[in-house]
Amino acid sequence: MSNFSVVIPALKEKNNIEKLIQEIYKVIKTSSNNFEIICVIGKDEEIVIKNNYENLHIIKRQNKNFSSALTQGIRYAKNNFIISMDSDGSHSFLEINRYVDYFVDNNLDVLIFSRNCEGAKNYENIFNVALSRFLNYFLRIFSGLKLTDYTNNLRIFKKSILSEEPYTSKHFEFLYEFLIIAKQNFPELKILEVPTNHLKRTKGRSKKNHINYIMKFIFLIIKIKFRKL
Repeated sequence: MSNFSVVIPALKEKNNIEKLIQEIYKVIKTSSNNFEIICVIGKDEEIVIKNNYENLHIIKRQNKNFSSALTQGIRYAKNNFIISMDSDGSHSFLEINRYVDYFVDNNLDVLIFSRNCEGAKNYENIFNVALSRFLNYFLRIFSGLKLTDYTNNLRIFKKSILSEEPYTSKHFEFLYEFLIIAKQNFPELKILEVPTNHLKRTKGRSKKNHINYIMKFIFLIIKIKFRKL
C-alpha cells in the first residue's frame, strides 16, 4: 500500500471540476492505495466544489499562473508520490490508477502519460494534435531527453525531485522546465512514458493562445541555454 497526492490546478473550470472529483473518488474506493486530493482553485471553482469528501483539500491560487498553482499544490502535498492532472476532463483517473503500483514497484522518478508515443490516442482536434507533435519534436531536439511528450500534465512523480530553487516558467512551459531541471539535479533520473488516451475537454474552452504558447517555450529554451553557459 502506497500514499499518493493528486494535485489538480483549476482556473475557470467550474463546469468540469466537480465531475472530475466525483470520478476520482469512484476509483479511489476500489484502490488498495491511499490518496489525498488537492485542488488549487480560483474564485470560479469555489462555487461548485463541495468539500464533503474525505482527504479533499481546497486551496486558493496565489495568482493565475499555471506553474504557481501546480507547485503550490505539490508543496502542500503530504506524500512523496504526486499525481498531477488537468481539471478539464481530458485526463482519466481510472487510467492513472492502473499505473500507480507499477510506478512504485519499478522505483520510477517520473512516469509521463504520453499523447504521442506508440499506442496513444489523442481525441483533440487535428490542429491541436499536430501542434502538440510538432512542439514536442522541437523540444526533444534541445532537451537531451528521449521523450515524446514534454507538455502533458498527466504524470506521476516524486515530490522530492521538485527544485528548491524558483522556476522561471509561469505557464504550461513549466512542464518542460520541470523535467529539464530535474534531470540536471538528478542525472540518474528514471523517466518512463506510457501511452494515454487524451480526451476532448467535456465543457468550456481552452485558455491557450497558441502563438503565445509556442513563444513561451522558445524563450524558455533560450533561458535554459544561457543558464548553462
